[in-house]
Amino acid sequence: MEKKLFLLLVLFTILFSVLPFSAGAADEESYLKYTSSGNAFGGGNDIQIDQDIQGDLVLAGSILEINGNVMDDFTGAGGELVVNGDVSGNIMAVGGTIRVNGNVGGDLVVAGGEIFLSRDSTVEGDILLAGGEVTLKGVINGNGSISAGTLQTGEDFKLKGDLELEAENYPSDLEEDVGGNLSITAAAPDQYEGETEGFGIFSFILGLLAALALGFILIYTFPGFVTELEEVVKISTLKAGLLGFLLLFFVPVLSVILLITFFGWSLSILLLLLFALAALIATVPVKLLAGEIIYTRVFKKEAGKIAYYLVGAVIFAIVYEIPFLGSFISFIALLIGLGATGIWLADKAKTER
Repeated sequence: MEKKLFLLLVLFTILFSVLPFSAGAADEESYLKYTSSGNAFGGGNDIQIDQDIQGDLVLAGSILEINGNVMDDFTGAGGELVVNGDVSGNIMAVGGTIRVNGNVGGDLVVAGGEIFLSRDSTVEGDILLAGGEVTLKGVINGNGSISAGTLQTGEDFKLKGDLELEAENYPSDLEEDVGGNLSITAAAPDQYEGETEGFGIFSFILGLLAALALGFILIYTFPGFVTELEEVVKISTLKAGLLGFLLLFFVPVLSVILLITFFGWSLSILLLLLFALAALIATVPVKLLAGEIIYTRVFKKEAGKIAYYLVGAVIFAIVYEIPFLGSFISFIALLIGLGATGIWLADKAKTER
């Protein structure tokens, strides 16, 4: 289960890092852009693709319907995804409801509330599925790994390789439809009622969404401020970290001292509020810089601030879930961000003189 959830989170990274978000594109109801190599990237509310895609297809939206064939990989995220065409490569998708009605030439990697593979579908590679209710009616020529609350199969279902299954409910005659070895771990009923080990998926998603919302608001509202903070983090990382460490302890102590004085209580409250605000936004420039470095090195091209921050925020969210290391990275990012804010304020004060 943990491996599948981890792969899902990596899928988010892949998806959002390649989407060419920009301020103009984000304001449109939906958009679809093509590259010279035949790849297509899109986002919006309701997207329907009727034409064939010669390369990769990457989509994010509320309702996605792919009726044409995809000659390479399809990567998607949305509330409802329906793939009616054939995909020559892999399908990697996450959403509320995901239906695959066409053939898949590679692997099928999906996470969602409901996952459905039709009887007319054939997956040539492996399947890796994590969902509440998984229904398989087609043929899988590779191996399978499934984590689900309930697994249902149809009369034409066949899996020719090995199957690792973790589920609360599954067909009693499942072994007859699996050509290789069948390994079943019966999941406890409360496991799908919110008690998970390792990744707390719901808290993870809520935390990630909060981080994305905060970063997007700052980038759209104060782009110059965020860019300057990112530059400080890039140029003076060590200095910012040391200053952040000092601020983390000095500011609360100073606030307490001011609080017990007769005339300093108002200044103390103001100082604490400003410090809390700085701590809230501290990791935004750190994630932005990390996302920019990773994106440019992996894809060998530039993108917008939104794309960079998406990559950085998702990767940091994943790292935060690692025991001990996650807490340490979170603390370091906080120190660097606080210190960068202090350096920025000091530079602005010098400029005003």
